[in-house]
Amino acid sequence: MRPLLIFIFLGIVFSCHAQEDIQMQKTFFGTKFVSNGRVLKPKDVLQLMRSNEEAYPIFKKAKSNYDAAGVLGFIGGFMVGWPLGTAIGGGDPQWGLAAGGAAIILCSIPLSVSFKKHAERAVSIYNGNPVAYKPVFYLSPYGMGAKVTMKF
Repeated sequence: MRPLLIFIFLGIVFSCHAQEDIQMQKTFFGTKFVSNGRVLKPKDVLQLMRSNEEAYPIFKKAKSNYDAAGVLGFIGGFMVGWPLGTAIGGGDPQWGLAAGGAAIILCSIPLSVSFKKHAERAVSIYNGNPVAYKPVFYLSPYGMGAKVTMKF
Protein backbone atom coordinates (compact mmCIF):
# COMPACT_ATOMS: atom_id res chain seq x y z
CA MET A 1 0.00 0.00 0.00
CA ARG A 2 2.78 2.42 0.92
CA PRO A 3 4.71 2.06 -2.39
CA LEU A 4 1.45 2.61 -4.26
CA LEU A 5 0.87 5.92 -2.43
CA ILE A 6 4.44 7.02 -3.12
CA PHE A 7 4.04 6.11 -6.81
CA ILE A 8 0.75 8.07 -7.05
CA PHE A 9 2.30 11.07 -5.28
CA LEU A 10 5.34 11.08 -7.58
CA GLY A 11 3.06 10.77 -10.61
CA ILE A 12 1.08 13.81 -9.52
CA VAL A 13 4.24 15.82 -8.81
CA PHE A 14 5.85 15.03 -12.16
CA SER A 15 2.65 15.63 -14.11
CA CYS A 16 2.47 19.20 -12.76
CA HIS A 17 5.21 20.93 -14.70
CA ALA A 18 6.72 24.27 -13.84
CA GLN A 19 6.28 27.29 -16.06
CA GLU A 20 8.43 27.32 -19.15
CA ASP A 21 11.29 29.81 -19.15
CA ILE A 22 11.38 32.22 -22.06
CA GLN A 23 14.65 33.31 -23.62
CA MET A 24 14.84 36.59 -25.49
CA GLN A 25 17.47 36.59 -28.24
CA LYS A 26 18.51 39.59 -30.27
CA THR A 27 18.86 38.83 -33.98
CA PHE A 28 19.87 40.85 -37.02
CA PHE A 29 16.20 41.46 -37.90
CA GLY A 30 14.93 42.16 -34.37
CA THR A 31 14.11 40.05 -31.36
CA LYS A 32 13.29 36.37 -31.14
CA PHE A 33 11.61 34.60 -28.22
CA VAL A 34 12.40 30.93 -27.58
CA SER A 35 10.83 28.53 -25.10
CA ASN A 36 11.78 24.83 -25.00
CA GLY A 37 13.38 25.08 -28.45
CA ARG A 38 10.22 26.56 -29.94
CA VAL A 39 10.26 30.05 -31.48
CA LEU A 40 7.42 32.20 -30.17
CA LYS A 41 5.75 35.28 -31.59
CA PRO A 42 5.06 38.20 -29.23
CA LYS A 43 1.38 37.19 -29.29
CA ASP A 44 2.32 33.72 -27.97
CA VAL A 45 4.58 35.21 -25.29
CA LEU A 46 1.73 37.42 -24.14
CA GLN A 47 -0.49 34.32 -23.81
CA LEU A 48 2.17 32.52 -21.74
CA MET A 49 2.55 35.53 -19.45
CA ARG A 50 -1.18 35.88 -18.82
CA SER A 51 -0.86 33.96 -15.54
CA ASN A 52 1.92 36.22 -14.20
CA GLU A 53 0.35 39.33 -12.66
CA GLU A 54 3.59 41.31 -12.62
CA ALA A 55 5.07 40.46 -16.03
CA TYR A 56 1.83 40.46 -18.05
CA PRO A 57 1.06 44.23 -17.97
CA ILE A 58 4.68 45.05 -18.80
CA PHE A 59 4.73 42.72 -21.79
CA LYS A 60 1.29 43.94 -22.85
CA LYS A 61 2.75 47.46 -23.08
CA ALA A 62 5.74 46.05 -24.98
CA LYS A 63 3.45 44.30 -27.47
CA SER A 64 1.45 47.47 -28.09
CA ASN A 65 4.73 49.26 -28.88
CA TYR A 66 5.70 46.32 -31.15
CA ASP A 67 2.41 46.53 -33.04
CA ALA A 68 2.59 50.31 -33.47
CA ALA A 69 6.22 50.11 -34.65
CA GLY A 70 5.27 47.42 -37.15
CA VAL A 71 2.42 49.47 -38.60
CA LEU A 72 4.53 52.63 -38.86
CA GLY A 73 7.45 50.68 -40.34
CA PHE A 74 5.22 49.08 -42.96
CA ILE A 75 3.63 52.38 -43.97
CA GLY A 76 7.00 54.15 -44.05
CA GLY A 77 8.58 51.33 -46.05
CA PHE A 78 5.79 51.47 -48.60
CA MET A 79 6.13 55.25 -48.88
CA VAL A 80 9.88 54.92 -49.47
CA GLY A 81 9.60 51.90 -51.75
CA TRP A 82 7.02 53.34 -54.14
CA PRO A 83 9.20 56.25 -55.39
CA LEU A 84 12.25 53.99 -55.51
CA GLY A 85 10.35 51.49 -57.66
CA THR A 86 9.15 54.33 -59.88
CA ALA A 87 12.74 55.60 -60.25
CA ILE A 88 14.05 52.13 -61.10
CA GLY A 89 11.22 51.69 -63.61
CA GLY A 90 12.21 54.91 -65.35
CA GLY A 91 9.26 57.04 -64.21
CA ASP A 92 9.12 60.36 -62.42
CA PRO A 93 9.40 59.56 -58.68
CA GLN A 94 7.86 61.70 -55.97
CA TRP A 95 10.78 62.16 -53.59
CA GLY A 96 8.59 64.04 -51.12
CA LEU A 97 6.70 60.79 -50.56
CA ALA A 98 10.00 59.00 -49.89
CA ALA A 99 11.06 61.72 -47.44
CA GLY A 100 7.75 61.41 -45.61
CA GLY A 101 8.18 57.63 -45.46
CA ALA A 102 11.67 58.02 -44.05
CA ALA A 103 10.29 60.34 -41.36
CA ILE A 104 7.63 57.77 -40.46
CA ILE A 105 10.27 55.04 -40.25
CA LEU A 106 12.30 57.26 -37.92
CA CYS A 107 9.20 57.66 -35.72
CA SER A 108 8.97 53.87 -35.39
CA ILE A 109 12.50 53.52 -33.96
CA PRO A 110 11.68 54.77 -30.42
CA LEU A 111 8.73 52.38 -30.33
CA SER A 112 11.03 49.47 -31.22
CA VAL A 113 13.50 50.48 -28.52
CA SER A 114 10.67 50.71 -25.99
CA PHE A 115 9.41 47.27 -27.04
CA LYS A 116 12.81 45.70 -26.46
CA LYS A 117 13.22 47.39 -23.07
CA HIS A 118 9.79 46.39 -21.78
CA ALA A 119 9.96 42.89 -23.25
CA GLU A 120 13.35 42.26 -21.64
CA ARG A 121 12.04 43.39 -18.27
CA ALA A 122 8.85 41.30 -18.55
CA VAL A 123 10.72 38.16 -19.62
CA SER A 124 13.14 38.61 -16.75
CA ILE A 125 10.30 38.96 -14.24
CA TYR A 126 8.46 35.98 -15.76
CA ASN A 127 11.55 33.81 -15.47
CA GLY A 128 11.90 34.76 -11.82
CA ASN A 129 14.99 36.94 -11.91
CA PRO A 130 13.92 40.58 -12.11
CA VAL A 131 16.46 43.02 -13.47
CA ALA A 132 17.29 46.05 -11.38
CA TYR A 133 17.26 49.01 -13.73
CA LYS A 134 19.58 51.89 -13.12
CA PRO A 135 18.05 55.33 -13.39
CA VAL A 136 19.07 57.51 -16.32
CA PHE A 137 19.58 61.21 -15.74
CA TYR A 138 18.80 63.81 -18.40
CA LEU A 139 19.90 67.43 -18.38
CA SER A 140 17.62 69.72 -20.37
CA PRO A 141 17.04 73.47 -20.68
CA TYR A 142 14.33 74.90 -18.48
CA GLY A 143 13.44 78.57 -18.59
CA MET A 144 16.63 80.57 -17.97
CA GLY A 145 18.42 77.56 -16.47
CA ALA A 146 18.46 73.82 -16.68
CA LYS A 147 16.68 70.89 -15.07
CA VAL A 148 17.67 67.34 -14.32
CA THR A 149 15.12 64.57 -14.86
CA MET A 150 15.46 60.95 -13.87
CA LYS A 151 13.85 58.00 -15.68
CA PHE A 152 13.90 54.34 -14.73
